[in-house]
Amino acid sequence: MWRYPVITRRKLLYSGAALTGAGLFAPLWAGSVLAQDVRSAASDDVESFRQLSMFLTERQTLDATLSLRILAQCTQNDPTFPDKMKALWSKVGQQHLHSVSQLSGSPFYRDPVVKDTVQKIVSAWYLGYTGTPVSWRATDNTRLVTFTGALAYEPTRDATVIPTYSRGKTNYWVDPPATLAND
Repeated sequence: MWRYPVITRRKLLYSGAALTGAGLFAPLWAGSVLAQDVRSAASDDVESFRQLSMFLTERQTLDATLSLRILAQCTQNDPTFPDKMKALWSKVGQQHLHSVSQLSGSPFYRDPVVKDTVQKIVSAWYLGYTGTPVSWRATDNTRLVTFTGALAYEPTRDATVIPTYSRGKTNYWVDPPATLAND
């Protein structure tokens, strides 16, 4: 005859305390892992990446924290990424390119490694994640960088609500907005 295991009140309290403690320290652990990745990147790599990102996205400024996250996660996905990024930035400087349109018309842009590096950087800034999502898989190599800070939302920020925030009641989106300025 099989018997159900008995869970005493003491076992329940101990396991609840252990799970609570693990939940409290998990964010600290995740932050330390990111900090180690960032520390492993040389400071000149970080500045080169930031400058290259501003060139590729045609921005005057970009969030420094997001820049560090993108660099760390791209390096985690591809350990040779910093070398590819530095080589690309060096070629941009050698060719005296001043805009992305000049880059896309340059002869070295035909190199698949250069195109891939550009795509990784630009997609991370605009989509808010690194890696490639794979449909119908439980795991892939995507890593979240930012949701609300993704550059894709900027052109329509006055009319588009970032999907993580609700405008109010359930199914608010069923009725069209009265005006773009007020809704």
